[in-house]
Amino acid sequence: MIPIIYDKDETAFVSNGLGRLRDCISCTVTEERNGIYECDFEYPTDGANYDLIQCGRIIGVTHDESGDIQPFDIVSYSRPINGVVSFHAVHISYRQTALTVSGTNINSLAGAFAMLGNAVPSNPFTYTTDKASTGFLAAGDNVPHSVRSVLGGMEGSILDAYGGEYEWDKWDVILHADRGEVKNFTIRYGVNLIDFTDEMDYTDTYTSVVPYWIGQGTDGNDVVVKGDMQTSSYPPFNGTDRCIPLDVTNKFDTQDGQPTKAQVNAQGLAYLNENQPFMPAQNIQVDFVRISDLPEYAQFAPLQTCGLCDTIKVVFGEYGIEGEFKIVRTEYNVLQSKYNKLELGGLSITLSQALGINQEASNRLRVSGGGGGTSNYNDLDNKPQINGVTLTGNKNTSQLSIHDLPSGGSTGQVLAKNSGTDYDVGWVNQSGGGCGVDYIVEQGTSGIWTYRKWNSGIAECWGIHSWTITAWSGWGNIFESNSSSASYPSSLFVSAPMLSANNLPTSDGGATVSVEINQTGSASTTPTMYLIRGTKGNTNVTGYVAITARGKWK
Repeated sequence: MIPIIYDKDETAFVSNGLGRLRDCISCTVTEERNGIYECDFEYPTDGANYDLIQCGRIIGVTHDESGDIQPFDIVSYSRPINGVVSFHAVHISYRQTALTVSGTNINSLAGAFAMLGNAVPSNPFTYTTDKASTGFLAAGDNVPHSVRSVLGGMEGSILDAYGGEYEWDKWDVILHADRGEVKNFTIRYGVNLIDFTDEMDYTDTYTSVVPYWIGQGTDGNDVVVKGDMQTSSYPPFNGTDRCIPLDVTNKFDTQDGQPTKAQVNAQGLAYLNENQPFMPAQNIQVDFVRISDLPEYAQFAPLQTCGLCDTIKVVFGEYGIEGEFKIVRTEYNVLQSKYNKLELGGLSITLSQALGINQEASNRLRVSGGGGGTSNYNDLDNKPQINGVTLTGNKNTSQLSIHDLPSGGSTGQVLAKNSGTDYDVGWVNQSGGGCGVDYIVEQGTSGIWTYRKWNSGIAECWGIHSWTITAWSGWGNIFESNSSSASYPSSLFVSAPMLSANNLPTSDGGATVSVEINQTGSASTTPTMYLIRGTKGNTNVTGYVAITARGKWK
């Protein structure tokens, strides 16, 4: 899209405004879930309509794949010697920082939005929601606040009280219970995932709180109701509980008077459960190939779109891992009408964990020990440990023994793969409590498949199935190949497993759009599969499908 310049008093944003910025060098829009919404662009001083770009005016640009134009107030610029000026703009919704509001006794989301409508000076924004939330709004304390901070920039804000995800659409502020959708969009490791950056920060995590309430007693003096320490069931990342004081005053209506200690304790525990401050701040940046970016598949672009707060699937077939990830930050390239970057957050497992890269992998742990090349762990100082549990045994064998289990558990076995003095250890469930999750009891290859069996009864396999495409049949505006299926490794599954399949290019380099899967298959054979493409392809070529199956072996 070519950005548009509007005057500062524009309200509709449906015309070409004062003019188009046809010589724009770069232009990106960055938006975070319930966070920043800003635009940065570069323009040459000798470019067309450069004289129209002024602080206080508005730049209109697209912000996602919908093509919808959003207005951004130009607030600053940097003019270096090379003749290319960098401009910074913020979404028009930021104007709510200059609107002031106050109110009291707000007990519902509808009441909170009604209060915002009475802000001064006159408030041009409208507020809607699909949530029917009730509860006390601490920001409605009869103290003047900016509208933007009441929405989500202060303690006791609307977000704190009622939750949700904001959408900023010109003059409309919409609070969704869930802004995004679950999209039929998959990023697959080994297929279309190009790169990722995994960021995790434990700095501000804590596992316990001491809640307290501050108010006035019947005699008019200040009263503090202090609760007991409330602790989450989640183990601290470094083995040491971290506890902070937690003011829960805003969780109680002032008209209800002084709460009991039990009520204060309940609010402290509820805060831990709802906000999970023991979980690290964690975001993922991904770079991937998108079918809709290829000209020959432009007609399928609507099936491949995704945006902020949408949930997409990321699959690591080779590692038997797949999960749903929420998009929490986007960087959109206005000039190229495509995303530069997506960040995924709220993950139950990081991409590094999925790939087995760091020391916190899902069901595996890197353990060091055994030094000096000795064949047995006879030196106490060199015995490897897991969370204080000492491992003993021969490092050249496939098993080690766990002793001194937590909670009085008995001696058990863990599988270990020798790699110098390092071991990949799978935990085993122990009678009497202790360590466990799961471990591999068998793994190998069979035909096209690599497979694993887990002690818990889970079985998984992955591989690339191929077959000769003898015909392409028209199906509306697309074409499908003849079908094929594959046999799983013998006796791997006791019932039909869950299957995911991803299209790969054909042997003549022809790109395919998707895989059609018919029926459910069986314990021994995959469902029938067809390759789908946008144009009729060559025949007597080889088609390929990457398959991952997960089920039960016992």
